[in-house]
Amino acid sequence: MGLIASLFGFLYELFFGCRHGRLTRPFTLERRTYKVCLDCGRQIYYSSERMTPLSAREIRGMKAAQAGPLTVVPAEATAGLLAGRAGKSNAAA
Repeated sequence: MGLIASLFGFLYELFFGCRHGRLTRPFTLERRTYKVCLDCGRQIYYSSERMTPLSAREIRGMKAAQAGPLTVVPAEATAGLLAGRAGKSNAAA
């Protein structure tokens, strides 16, 4: 029976990836709360208030907030940079 179970587990992991069955306890480092899968090493982010895994949407929001503000550079500011390369070609001779 152990052979069949290990074969099924191997096939499941092959087709669907890690099941994340063996996880560490939740811990917080650098203002991020997560658990780590002991089999594959993936970090599973958690909400420290609800103590439930974060959704993909919440993870994207968290990473966007940590990235900082988005700066937009006007096209006129980059025109001078591109003008110096106008006569040069990237084609091989």
